[in-house]
Amino acid sequence: MKLDVIPNCCKSATFVSSTHVAGVIVAATLCFGTAAQAAASAASAALPLPLSGAAYRVAQEGYASFARHDYETSTAQAREAIRQRPDVVSLRLLLANSLAAAHHYEAAAVSLSQAIAEIGPDQALVTRRAQIEALSRSVNASGHGRRAHGKRRAASASPASVAVAGEANETPLTGDAFTAAQRAYTLYAEKDFSGSAKAAGVAIALRPDMLRLRLLQIDAASNAGQDAVAFAYDEDAVKRFGDTDALRSRRSFIGNRLAPRFSSDAFVALNQGDISQAVELIRRAVAYAPERTGYRIQLIDALFDANDLPAVEAAASEGIAYGIAYGSNDIMLWTLRGYARAAQGRIELADADFAKALQEKDATPRDQRVARTIIADVWNREGQPQRALDLLTPLKFVHDDTDPPLAARRFKAKQLVAASASKASTMTAPIDPALRPDIACDATEFGALCYVYPADPGFAAARNAVAAAKRGDKKAAVEFARKAVAAAPDDPQHRVELINALTNDHQTAAATREAKATVRAGLLDGMPDLSAAYIAQRAGENGVAYQRFKQADQTGELPSRANADAAYAAAHAHQNKDAAMYFERAIDSGITPAEGDAAATPQQLLDMRSAHANATRDWGFNVSTNYRSAGLQPGFVSTPSPGIANNWQAGVEAYWRPFGSLDDRMFEVYTRGYEDFGVSGGGPSGVSTLENVVGARVKPFASINTIFAIEHIFPIGSHVHNDWLARIAYSGGVGTERRIDTPSWWTAQMYAEGGCYLNAATCYATTNIEGGHTFRIDSISPKLTVFPYAVIGADYDSSIDHSIPAGAGVGVSARYWMRDSAYDKPRSYVDLSVQYRWHITGDDRSRGLFFGAIYSY
Repeated sequence: MKLDVIPNCCKSATFVSSTHVAGVIVAATLCFGTAAQAAASAASAALPLPLSGAAYRVAQEGYASFARHDYETSTAQAREAIRQRPDVVSLRLLLANSLAAAHHYEAAAVSLSQAIAEIGPDQALVTRRAQIEALSRSVNASGHGRRAHGKRRAASASPASVAVAGEANETPLTGDAFTAAQRAYTLYAEKDFSGSAKAAGVAIALRPDMLRLRLLQIDAASNAGQDAVAFAYDEDAVKRFGDTDALRSRRSFIGNRLAPRFSSDAFVALNQGDISQAVELIRRAVAYAPERTGYRIQLIDALFDANDLPAVEAAASEGIAYGIAYGSNDIMLWTLRGYARAAQGRIELADADFAKALQEKDATPRDQRVARTIIADVWNREGQPQRALDLLTPLKFVHDDTDPPLAARRFKAKQLVAASASKASTMTAPIDPALRPDIACDATEFGALCYVYPADPGFAAARNAVAAAKRGDKKAAVEFARKAVAAAPDDPQHRVELINALTNDHQTAAATREAKATVRAGLLDGMPDLSAAYIAQRAGENGVAYQRFKQADQTGELPSRANADAAYAAAHAHQNKDAAMYFERAIDSGITPAEGDAAATPQQLLDMRSAHANATRDWGFNVSTNYRSAGLQPGFVSTPSPGIANNWQAGVEAYWRPFGSLDDRMFEVYTRGYEDFGVSGGGPSGVSTLENVVGARVKPFASINTIFAIEHIFPIGSHVHNDWLARIAYSGGVGTERRIDTPSWWTAQMYAEGGCYLNAATCYATTNIEGGHTFRIDSISPKLTVFPYAVIGADYDSSIDHSIPAGAGVGVSARYWMRDSAYDKPRSYVDLSVQYRWHITGDDRSRGLFFGAIYSY
């Protein structure tokens, strides 16, 4: 998410009444909370989509209202933005900060609790809630919220009786201490913060026992831009008064302004290879902001780079101790300390830490899954694969970056368990410190944002690939993806990333080769079922893809948006029953998509309905009438009659698919009855030409529309001969299907057929090519199309002569579609076609009128 939605309030010293010192605390804390926590949220990898559109505009208005101190309006605008985008953490923080700035602390805390319940325990939300609750306690317990400058009584009141912001049990200020304190508050009200801090120091020297003066001095120094001095004042006050909520909330705010610079400088040092300097800088950041786990993780990352496992353990221990002291807990600190201890061979202590991590239920789901994957990695290396398998098996895939490493570790554990069962070697392998968990930290204006990942030798290259893809450098993305595969050849996820990078670079053939290699390497078992299904689909392994989609479905891990892909995989695998089921789901979800999914386009829905109709079709029939069929060949629904050209032919054919739909292939058996009538020249006509045909045809190639057929002709009429006919036909074209995304489209199609009568020893051939524009006649019915076209055709019949009559002309076809349903495109149609051709070459069969009509059920 862009950070331009973060308010720029931190640059102003105050934005509430300068006479209201508690307001300064609120202002300061809210200022940092809004910026830093929103930044943390914005950089979160789990955030699904950046703000855009209306929600973005409303959010910007809300931040502007917040900056104007119009908290009521800001609250209303935040609520509206949340209504449009309830998944955005920064909007929840804006609402909470607006409520808190208006002193509605309880409502602010409640809003954050609701956000945590709905979004999850995001660290920004949890931390902000704790800050607001602490702030509420501080203000409620304090007299700081009252006016604390000027005289509180009538002019005749004695200064000795005036308690300047004193505690109930404190002795009132008198004499020079009173005068100095009064001056400090006056200067604060006049926004002379530097002078106020000095005056407060004079009062403190005279009355070091008064906490209120210390708080005033801290606030004044902070607002004067003297953060380091203010932080030192706070620490000095802690030595005398203990760590109160008031001191801790101020120190947290000030420290969080000081820490980012040291964290940022540490990144520079690391880039320069100066690990020791980076460690020292990060330790300064941790000292200033000990509650920010990000700095502690950044420190651990630097110590990992230094291969200093004892220091890693110590740094994690300090973070754990701080969390215990202040009621917080971080699953990653327990997990990383456990790893460091395991890598040092201290197994029992490591397991104790892992047990603590596994008991942590308030962590985000992502952190819980990453922690379990890291722990499983350790146990697999320690020769405890069954323990690792038991840990990971209950986890379901959730379609985020935690799925691939989880699947890989689960597969590894299964392999090790199987090896153990077969008495193969399962010796414990040393935990290689070089294969430690990976940590990705980024520097922001508001501090380090760090995310922990399971160990991955190809991690850096994979991150570079992602970065290259984001900046549009597709070639670099491919090269980095190849480096990630080379670094971790057994990691299935890097294979997936390489295939995706090749696909994005339009290297389709290379992507397919890589997919096939991935399947051959047996890496599908180390992937989530859904990823494995897509890789198998890319490799052309339709049966494997179907099985993987089905397994994902059975475990509840098939998202609704994947139903269409599962349906096509099932259809390609000839699993027609399941294909129909998945198509029905896909059509339903395409019409009413799940939250976050896009609705299917009308054309996509039509394509799915077409595929569903094909998957569920086992039989059909056709009725046709043709005039001069040798010139207008409608395909296998007619029987060419040797020696006859200008004739009418009528008949009916029924076919059956004994194996059901074979997707892009086909096998049908059929029977057909035909006769000729109206034959020119007084040739045989009527019942004497009646014949029955029984045959079988096959389309063996998925990508080539070629059909082979063999059929036997049984004579019924006296002019029909018993014969065998072998036929081959090819058809193709573009724009031949009905479209609903446009009212008209270009269409070109061709048909070519040849055949031989085996007994009669005669052969024939025919071909025609048509090109034109198809129009959907919506004014009558969207199911009616008209196709005017130009045509060129040629025929050959060895029983007549050896010439090849050819002609060209124009024609028009009209087709009306019928029998559609919620899940099927129209499954039947009536087609009428008429054309006129002019002679080009050969005899007169090439010229004249041609007509065809067919009803297909």
